[in-house]
Amino acid sequence: MTTQFRVAVIGAGFMGSMHAAIFSREPRARLVAIVDRNLDLARSVAARLGEKVNVYASHEELLAAEQLDLVSICTPDHLHLRPALDIAAKGINLFVEKPIASTLEDGRKIVDACKQAGVKLGIGYLLRFDPRYYKARELMQTGKIGAPIHVYTRRNSARTEGPKRYGGTLPLALHVTVHDVDLVLWMLEGQTPVSVYAQQTDILLGSTGTQDTIAAVVRFSDGTLVNFESAWALPGGARHMIDARMELIGTEGSFEVQCGDSGLYFADNQASREIDTQHWPSFGDIIGGSLRQQLSSVLEWLDGKPSQVATGEEALRSLELTLAMIRSAESGTVEQL
Repeated sequence: MTTQFRVAVIGAGFMGSMHAAIFSREPRARLVAIVDRNLDLARSVAARLGEKVNVYASHEELLAAEQLDLVSICTPDHLHLRPALDIAAKGINLFVEKPIASTLEDGRKIVDACKQAGVKLGIGYLLRFDPRYYKARELMQTGKIGAPIHVYTRRNSARTEGPKRYGGTLPLALHVTVHDVDLVLWMLEGQTPVSVYAQQTDILLGSTGTQDTIAAVVRFSDGTLVNFESAWALPGGARHMIDARMELIGTEGSFEVQCGDSGLYFADNQASREIDTQHWPSFGDIIGGSLRQQLSSVLEWLDGKPSQVATGEEALRSLELTLAMIRSAESGTVEQL
C-alpha cells in the first residue's frame, strides 16, 4: 500500500502555487493546506485545485490546526527561518525552496534545528532533476570525462522575468547564480572552493535594488577553474526565456549542456519566446517537468528511498560560495575560502 503523506505549502505565489498543484495530483501526498498572508491569494490557489484544501494566514495557525508529515516553504528567502524552526520543532519534515536562507547564520540555524528534531530537510535545487545536468554528472561519475580542468556556466534571462517578480528582494547571485553554484559543487564532488573573484554591474537595474549581471572566477582545491556568469538584463523581446549552458573540459573528455532552446518557439505580432518544456511545463492543468520530478523524489525520500535532493549541508556550501562572490563583487578583491 502506498504511503500518503499529509503536506502543506507555505507561500501561494509563483513557486508555491505550482508546489500545491503538483502535490494535489500526487498519489503519495494529500495536500491539506496552503498558507499565505494574502488569504485571498491562498483561497484562489486552493479553489483552482478543485478539492478541499484549508487556508491559513500564518504558519502558526497551520501548526495549531493540522497534523502534517511535510511542509514545503516557498516564501521569499529571507522569510524561511521562523517557519522552518517552528515546523522542525513539531517533528515535521521540511522542503525549502532555494537558497536555504539569505544568510549563513539563518541557514545554519535551520540545519541545526532539523538535526536536533530528527527530521529530514531538503532544499529545492531544481536543476539536479533536469535530465541534461543529471546525465552530465553521470558522465563524470563513470570516468568518461576524467579529471575536471575547466567549467563554464551561464544563466541569463530577460529583465521581464526575474526582476519583475523578485527585483530588490535579494541579490541577483542568490536568485540565479546559486543554481549553477549548486550544480558545480554537486559535479565537483570531493573538491572545495579555495578562492573567488567577482565583478558585477547595476547600470540598468540598480534603481530597483538589484544587479544586471555578475561574473565570477572560482579556483577549486584540485586546481579546477570555474567561470560563473549570470544576468537578468536581457531585453524583454529576447528569444530565450533562460539562456543557460554549462561546459566542462576534463583530461579524458568534455560535455556541453545547452538549455537555451526549449524545442518550442512561439512568435506573434507582439513578442517572440521559447516556451518552457523542461522545468514546469503544463499538460492541461497538470504540471510536469523537473519540478514535478523533484517533488515526487522528495516524497520517495521521505519513504526511505534514495534521492538526489539537495541536503541542508549541501545548501549551506552553495550559499557560502555565493555570498563570497557577492562580497568579492562589492569589494573588488579576491575572497579566500
